[in-house]
Amino acid sequence: MTVSYNLDVSSASIFSFMRLQLRWKGSIWKYLLKELCMFVIAFGVVSGIYRSNLIIGAKTRKIWDNFAALFDQTMEFIPLTFMLGFFVTIIVRRWNDIFANLGWVDNTAITIANYIRGTDDRTRMVRRNVIRYMVLTQVLVFRDISLQVRRRFPNLESIVSAGFMLEHEKEALISVPCKYSKYFVPIQWATGLLVEARAEGKIAADLLMNEIGKNIIEFRKGLALLSNYDWVPIPLAYPQVVFLAVRSYFFMALIARQSVLLDGKDPEQPSILYPVVPFVMSILQFIFVVGWMKVAESMINPLGEDDDDFECNFLLDRNLAIGLTIVDDCYNQIPALEKDVFWMSDVEPLYSVDTAMIPKNPQVGSAANYEVKADEEEVMMMPHMDDVDMYDFESTNHLIPRKTFSVISIQRPFGSRASLASRKRSMMFDQIRGRIAKKQNKSNMFQNSASQATLHYNFESQAPSEINLSTLEMSAPKRKTSTGKLGSTSESGNPFLNVAEEQHKLSAEVLPIVLEEDEEKTRMMDKDKTRFG
Repeated sequence: MTVSYNLDVSSASIFSFMRLQLRWKGSIWKYLLKELCMFVIAFGVVSGIYRSNLIIGAKTRKIWDNFAALFDQTMEFIPLTFMLGFFVTIIVRRWNDIFANLGWVDNTAITIANYIRGTDDRTRMVRRNVIRYMVLTQVLVFRDISLQVRRRFPNLESIVSAGFMLEHEKEALISVPCKYSKYFVPIQWATGLLVEARAEGKIAADLLMNEIGKNIIEFRKGLALLSNYDWVPIPLAYPQVVFLAVRSYFFMALIARQSVLLDGKDPEQPSILYPVVPFVMSILQFIFVVGWMKVAESMINPLGEDDDDFECNFLLDRNLAIGLTIVDDCYNQIPALEKDVFWMSDVEPLYSVDTAMIPKNPQVGSAANYEVKADEEEVMMMPHMDDVDMYDFESTNHLIPRKTFSVISIQRPFGSRASLASRKRSMMFDQIRGRIAKKQNKSNMFQNSASQATLHYNFESQAPSEINLSTLEMSAPKRKTSTGKLGSTSESGNPFLNVAEEQHKLSAEVLPIVLEEDEEKTRMMDKDKTRFG
């Protein structure tokens, strides 16, 4: 059962690969040996008949060659790769689900040991019996779905003899008037003991009792899933068609792989090695394809008696021993509190001599070592600007809330505020001008839009921090000029004046972007500069 080979492949090397291939128990060679020998013998017999002049003549051999060519061309009609791949995927998924729900009592035992308090005999019996009833349920389920457990426990008396159940408990189980499986009875006994322990005050709160009950119910759900998988296997037709397809394919290969034809003709220079090539390739294909099928056959029922099936009997013994040890022998066994060896020093655990010099690869983010370019001293932080920020089609009086722009110094902690403000002003105005120039090319889309709020300011005399809402005005909507371009309607009708006005103020299609200095940051940076200056 359960062949372990992880130690053999602890390091990737050619020797590890060879050790893995030379294993016998649970290996592909053990599964394939009989069928591979049968295929080799059959191939040799058919090859002898084909090449013997005493059995068939030249005319019959020619007919054979024609049939072999037809078989070789039509064998690909059998989708072996697709059928086997899909079948193995289903089998592996079921195998994983079965293994994940075999049932382990460790978590429940730890919860019981900490929530059911007391050292008297009755409290100890409550803790031990709850664990034993859980394992008893597992025994009853495994007896019905695993042949190896059924051989161990052929009847209820054998379960009593093994210690999983007492005599009076067997009588109580038999007396339950139910013609179906009685897996639920030990679980009901366990939950009943929890209720009694809570009523006697051995469990401090209902919440703690419910926590233990949830763990027991989850354990029961896993066993129920195992029973369902055993009750409803994969539909019989699916493994039948897969196994039939694989064996039919290689039966046709016995006929199709005998003749040696190059482009439909016999080789000009015959050689005794030519018939060996299709024989060797057929053997390799048989090992790979039939071996793939054998993997599915061995995993279709992992609770059986194959080499790689689960160790159900070991799991039962282990759960009972570990569970009783946790809830009884290790109950309230807590070491005395003492200061650890790293109490007054750095945490530097020791290594053995063999492992101390092995380099470690610490968990560091892939972008953690990114360094800012040496020529970048400051980074400007600003809100993301998109069409929603630049245009407002809903209301002519709707203004976007004020936004904060900040410049972060990278190389030095305290930069010049004047240089930061000037950098903000130049960078922001360049971005705004670029946005306006780009959006003016699409101005025909907005000729019917309502008037927009426009921010008027002096680029040369007024700093960004001095701009306020009192400078906002409403401009009239643009109209189409005789040249087909958008322009504001002025009384003078001078097109050059319209162009100058458009260059001097923000476009009426652009929503106002209000720049403000963060006074709190200014005061804090001035204080820090004074402190560290």
